[in-house]
Amino acid sequence: GGIFLGPQLFEASSCTYTYVLADAGTGDAVIIDPVLETVPRDLRLLRELGLTLRYAANTHCHADHVTGSGALRRALGCASAISSASGACADRLLREGDELRFGAF
Repeated sequence: GGIFLGPQLFEASSCTYTYVLADAGTGDAVIIDPVLETVPRDLRLLRELGLTLRYAANTHCHADHVTGSGALRRALGCASAISSASGACADRLLREGDELRFGAF
């Protein structure tokens, strides 16, 4: 078991960091702040690690993140998530205290 924190992923043109968290026991994963241009990289990493993406979560509303989440959602069937205060559309609109469950976390 335990939580797996993937490598810090960087996209240079937008200066964006993307993170992957996963339950090491079940392989359920969350990706935080994916970027459209690096979706192929992220899909490859998830496949190589044998992870099942449950959520593509965004910490803020930038077009590159929202479109990145949408691309991952279309490719893998995961749910998208963002703050309800962002004004963006997502499968899960989060409020303070909400949780995104993946594996045992």
